[in-house]
Amino acid sequence: MRIRAPFIIIIAVLTLAALTSAACGGRSDGRIAFISYPYGNGEIYTMNPDGSSATRLINPDFPLAASVLMPSTLAIIRVARHYTDNWSLAWSPDGRRIAFVSDRDGNLEIYAASADGSDLTRLTHNDMVDREPALSPDGGRVAFVSDRDGNLEIYAVNADGSEMARLTNNDADDWQPVWSPDGRRIAFVSERDGNLEIYAVNVDGSDLTRLSNNPSGDWSPAWSPDGRRIVYVSAREIVPRYAPAHTEIYAMNADGSEITRLTNSDRVAREPAWSPDGRRIAFSSSYGHAHSSIYVMDMDGSNARMAWGGIPGYGPAWSPDGRRIVFTNYPGRGDIQTGDTEIYTINADGSGWTQLTDNDYGDYSPSWGPAR
Repeated sequence: MRIRAPFIIIIAVLTLAALTSAACGGRSDGRIAFISYPYGNGEIYTMNPDGSSATRLINPDFPLAASVLMPSTLAIIRVARHYTDNWSLAWSPDGRRIAFVSDRDGNLEIYAASADGSDLTRLTHNDMVDREPALSPDGGRVAFVSDRDGNLEIYAVNADGSEMARLTNNDADDWQPVWSPDGRRIAFVSERDGNLEIYAVNVDGSDLTRLSNNPSGDWSPAWSPDGRRIVYVSAREIVPRYAPAHTEIYAMNADGSEITRLTNSDRVAREPAWSPDGRRIAFSSSYGHAHSSIYVMDMDGSNARMAWGGIPGYGPAWSPDGRRIVFTNYPGRGDIQTGDTEIYTINADGSGWTQLTDNDYGDYSPSWGPAR
């Protein structure tokens, strides 16, 4: 059989395109951003999903910082010289920009840079602390937390730093802003009614709604990809207020109805993360162990299974195609506060784990950027 020349040309072009994409570092799978402490201060790096082409984005002379609330303990911790947590990095939806927190100008402010480290832009200008940036689904706005008016409140600003707006106004603290997938609402945590509860507000600050209502604390909200459900962490079945030593994962409708308990860990279940298709939830839990490991369950809480054989792990984040999970592991030589933490990936079914970083200092808070 004879193959016509045009078909040969098309095949050659497609093959060349595939080889070019691979040579450029496989960016179609997205990049993984993380924080590392090689110089005694936090640095932002990105790398390919296989750990190759690690690139430092921020000058080491300028230490980074982020919000101070740890999801596991609801307590302030100190890593190296500065506070940090898993909400430090926020990718734009197109994977081209990263928002972060830095004290390079004397206090904590919100910045954004291109994924290659260029085009650094300062988004906030205030003498007080600005932290916890969260990019809107269209990439046009950045929600964040600030104490510029005396206590922690939710604010939003355009991605170029213009049109600052205060979204909440209460004497109690508000934090952990999370955008709904349609970009119309922001869920957050507040103490305004005496304990930690989850609320939601329109992006212009209107229609404030209390979503959870329990004597125990509720925190770490995460919207499902379709915007219909919100998962969160709570200790409501255990003791009044909150108990970081024993927490479970719950889900509710976006209006606060139909609350469902998803985990039964008997210790700690935390850090819920939806898969891109909304069918599964990754989380960390110390169920049956003295340390946290990575688990995956169906969206209704069924079929919960350990994804990583009992090895310590926390901070799961999904790949754009939902096939793999990136997380932080501390392999026996330390812990999140003082030790040698490394970044790993694993298939969602628990197979095929890969160590991406290997250093004598902490690498943690991985965030998998969108495919490009």
